[in-house]
Amino acid sequence: MSDAGTGRSRRARVAAFAGLALLATLAAAGYAIASWTGARRDASHALLGVTRLMATTVRWRLRDEQAALASLGRDIAHLPRLGRGGGYLGIGRLGRRFMVRRRAITALAVLGPHGSLWWRAPAGPSAIPGARGASRWARARPAGAFRVGRPRTGHGVPVWLTVRTRHGVRFLIGALWSPGRGRSAGLDAMVRAPTVAGLSWGRGPIIAIGRSMPVPPAAVRIPVGGRRPAGRLTVDLGGRGGRWLGAYRWAPGYPFAVFALRPLAAVYARGHEAAYRAAIWLCAVLAAIGIAYRSVVRGETRLVRERIAAEGRWSEAKTEIEGIVQSLAEAVFATDRDGRVEYLNRAAERLTGWTQSVVQGRLLHDILPCLDEYRGTPFDPVAECLAGRALVSGEALVFHRHGHGVAVEYGAAPRHGPDGRLLGVVLSLRDAAEKRVLTERLAHQATHDPLTELGNRILFHERLERAVAEARAGGGAVALLFLDVDGFKRVNDTLGHSTGDRVLVLIAERLRRVVRTTDTLARLGGDEFAVVLPGLRTGQDALPVVHKIMAAFREPLVAALGEVVLGVSIGIAVYPHDSGDSRALVRAADAAMYEAKAAGKNTYRFCDGADMSRPSGSLLARAADLRQALERDEFSLVYQPQVRTANRQLVAMEALLRWTHPTEGVKYPGEFLAALEEAGLMIELGAWVLRSVCRQNRQWRDLGLGVFPVAVNVSGDQCAHEGLAEMIDAVLNECGLRPDDLVLELAEELLIDAQDPLAERLLRLQERGVRLVVQNFGGASSTLGTLRRLRVEALKIEAAFVAGIGDEHNEAVVLAIIALGRALSLRVIASGVETAGQYRFLTEAACDALQGRYIAAPLDVEAATAYLRGRGIPGG
Repeated sequence: MSDAGTGRSRRARVAAFAGLALLATLAAAGYAIASWTGARRDASHALLGVTRLMATTVRWRLRDEQAALASLGRDIAHLPRLGRGGGYLGIGRLGRRFMVRRRAITALAVLGPHGSLWWRAPAGPSAIPGARGASRWARARPAGAFRVGRPRTGHGVPVWLTVRTRHGVRFLIGALWSPGRGRSAGLDAMVRAPTVAGLSWGRGPIIAIGRSMPVPPAAVRIPVGGRRPAGRLTVDLGGRGGRWLGAYRWAPGYPFAVFALRPLAAVYARGHEAAYRAAIWLCAVLAAIGIAYRSVVRGETRLVRERIAAEGRWSEAKTEIEGIVQSLAEAVFATDRDGRVEYLNRAAERLTGWTQSVVQGRLLHDILPCLDEYRGTPFDPVAECLAGRALVSGEALVFHRHGHGVAVEYGAAPRHGPDGRLLGVVLSLRDAAEKRVLTERLAHQATHDPLTELGNRILFHERLERAVAEARAGGGAVALLFLDVDGFKRVNDTLGHSTGDRVLVLIAERLRRVVRTTDTLARLGGDEFAVVLPGLRTGQDALPVVHKIMAAFREPLVAALGEVVLGVSIGIAVYPHDSGDSRALVRAADAAMYEAKAAGKNTYRFCDGADMSRPSGSLLARAADLRQALERDEFSLVYQPQVRTANRQLVAMEALLRWTHPTEGVKYPGEFLAALEEAGLMIELGAWVLRSVCRQNRQWRDLGLGVFPVAVNVSGDQCAHEGLAEMIDAVLNECGLRPDDLVLELAEELLIDAQDPLAERLLRLQERGVRLVVQNFGGASSTLGTLRRLRVEALKIEAAFVAGIGDEHNEAVVLAIIALGRALSLRVIASGVETAGQYRFLTEAACDALQGRYIAAPLDVEAATAYLRGRGIPGG
């Protein structure tokens, strides 16, 4: 039980015992109040009974006194009369005898017809109040009329009786009747202490009966007004009298009421006794409750101690278990039987983005939707586990708090209490992304080339068989291209295998850009590639892709690797024209590729030898053409100006090689340099270029067209030639030029290793005074140490980066190269400037020199001479 549960239990027990104590107190208080109320009620009933009996008794007593007074009146009427206006003889004797017999009569008077006093006792002032009023009353009343008057002193009740003699004389007898004396003394027996009784005329004085009042009767007023014949009342006698409980009843036929009073203290004496008994009982009950509560508390304390000890042990075990669960790499959720979250570990928080405080008490399927990846339908593993009361597991896609899906392996198991009752479900989730990534990576490695990330032979054969099967089932054609890179062996031999690997990666990137998305591009090994073109109608539909591949090898590679130009020989086989199955198709494409290489390389051939464009001739024929070109002077040079950015003044001319083929027209270096290298003619042609450039520069100087250097591109074969420096010296001496009149533009990849003998040869050339420029800078990975050691004059930005001006990444590269040149005190030349936007950007970037069609297109000798004469700069 938790602390909260223990607190609630303790509060419940305290409330229960407090309730028992309250009930006992209320019972005791109720008993006391009922006793007090009952005592008052019983006293009121008793007092009403007393007044009823007293009223009857008082009425009979007054009637008795009336009869006695009537008898006295008759006796007086028979006495001899004294005379006119006088009384009767013997009234005194009769009166005294009457008072002796009637002890309740304390005063007696006889009045004549006109109110004259005939006799009275005791002597002195009249003790009977209201005599004058009684005389007036008597005149209008017949003989025998009886009247009860209002007392004035509180010591007796005045009564009057009219008498008429046989002679017609009317007189009046008055008496003061005391209810507690004489025969009326029996009223005292009706009133027991501490009760007092009497007669009341409302506002007038009272007449006490029996025991005397605690205060003078003349000062007491009993409120008996109203029309009710009887009732209860409470009287405050003041002073020592205190409060009294009473009852009254009007005497029938008389103007007074009989009352009885009892002190409230005496009335409530029984209530006090009952309250005392209730207090004793309450104390006993409270003591019993206290003893019971103490026993319960002692037992509970023992249980609490035992529970605290058990909870301590449980807490330690829980902490240990929770630490284990928290350290698990798997995400763990615990829910109740309704699927509401009770617990989740840190791995679950990381996997789903939810925290314990946010999801506590919420339905798990509301915060963590699950999707069956195979069926594509949502499901609830917790609900399935609760429904089946068994373990469920599998793979699913759960959704993170921020909405993205996470692939997981899940397992949901029911959890039970010690009594076997189902408590809820434990759901574990394992992130399957790493497993899937590993599986996909292994599958990728098994089917892809690690260097170029293209498909390997396994993927190639699988895709080819699938394409052939689809074409066989649905019709159409499949073209298979086998590609072999021309001149790649030379790259490996001269630049090293690392550069060769980079070249293969660049070739793969260019091939990806030109093939279709439905095509399969694979590297079969070395410099051999293959392309599967499915979904064609005929073999001729493959030609657009073939032309794009040829174009990709013609220009972009030059932009990436300077003057190292590579070609490609392509063999084409078409299903079902050339073969009925994939294996035979591979052999056909391979044979066609060798046919293309035999035709002079850098071309393509179909399997059956059909020429879809125009063949390039065999390798031997192409080599023969190149030798004849040297002999026939078919090679020529064009010149492109390099100008200073600030004022567009000429700083140099670059010589570019062209081959005017007798039948195929003008060819650019990218179309024949590979054949030159394969034929071993690069050194001889390079010497012709150097000699021709220096002679032309000499002619321009002789014409007075200015002094400026001419730049020449030097290949790797030329740099590797040991006699390069001596040949350059001989040409310069022959033409009468200084070494700084010649600029050698070197491909960046030639500068990779500063310890290479090639670098040493270049250094000797630079020491002679020949200027060195690194062209297409940024496309390879030359080191800054090599640049500093060779003391090159300038860096030439690769045209591809200039063409990409407008793209934030390319602009950053151009600015970085300019900053590097400035930091190394090197001039920076931008090649391939063809737009006004490129010109403005390079001008604002403070590039030193510019070259490109926006400045001037490549010019033949005559056009270049005209350009130098006029120093006009075409374009804007």
